[in-house]
Amino acid sequence: MNEQPIVISDNAKNDFNSENQQQTQDYNEANEQLKQETQDAKGKLYDEIEKFNKIDHAELPEDQEEDPRSKKFTVKDPKKQGSHYVYSVTGIDEDGEFTCTRRFNEFFTLRSVLHQRWPGIYIPAIPEKKTWGNKEDDFIDERRNLLERFMKELAKFDYLIYSKEFKIFTRQQGEITKVLTTLTKQTPS
Repeated sequence: MNEQPIVISDNAKNDFNSENQQQTQDYNEANEQLKQETQDAKGKLYDEIEKFNKIDHAELPEDQEEDPRSKKFTVKDPKKQGSHYVYSVTGIDEDGEFTCTRRFNEFFTLRSVLHQRWPGIYIPAIPEKKTWGNKEDDFIDERRNLLERFMKELAKFDYLIYSKEFKIFTRQQGEITKVLTTLTKQTPS
């Protein structure tokens, strides 16, 4: 059996190449348009995040004034201690005023334990853990601001600031993570 080579005319080759070039050009244009739309959406998202971060309690409408007790809660003075930062936390609970120094990880543990031991109850959010870039000044200040917002939100709920978990966080000295994580889950009486 003798196979004959397939002969393609120059016109067919030109048509194929032309069609292929058009498809490549269409793909490249669509890709560029998608990149531009992505950049635009990203820019809008960054703008929205920036607006959100600039919200100040002074801008709240009169009917949404900050809770007076919340004003007494602060998280300030981030200081490097070894390989991590600690924050000075102040506030007031049923035992009076308190001041303590806490790491981000201890805030994270407090929120986790409150969430586990108080199922179905609103627990304010805290910033996510971040493994890189978490030593930059802007990041540290932003985290401090969000942790302060967390504390001010907790202050609005007596059952949270009077809780055993909160008292351990604010009143116990030294390492509190182990103490908090060994508490048993709350059960209805």
